[in-house]
Amino acid sequence: MSNQSTGYCPDPGCWTAVARALDRVGLPHPGDFTERFVFRRCPSCGERNIVRDDDFTCAPCDSALPTQWNVTSG
Repeated sequence: MSNQSTGYCPDPGCWTAVARALDRVGLPHPGDFTERFVFRRCPSCGERNIVRDDDFTCAPCDSALPTQWNVTSG
């Protein structure tokens, strides 16, 4: 179970909300994401990125990505 969702791009810290929702409907879960993805939106080109190996560099344009989650709707 992971937080990988290219439409919503949730922060890994959202697990508590996911666990509550699964508990509420009685679905078993592993207690945490089995794989966590870190998403950032590039402030220069606007593309969504998956941060890999703590490299906060935009894949399409090589600009620096913020260290704080910044993927909002719109």
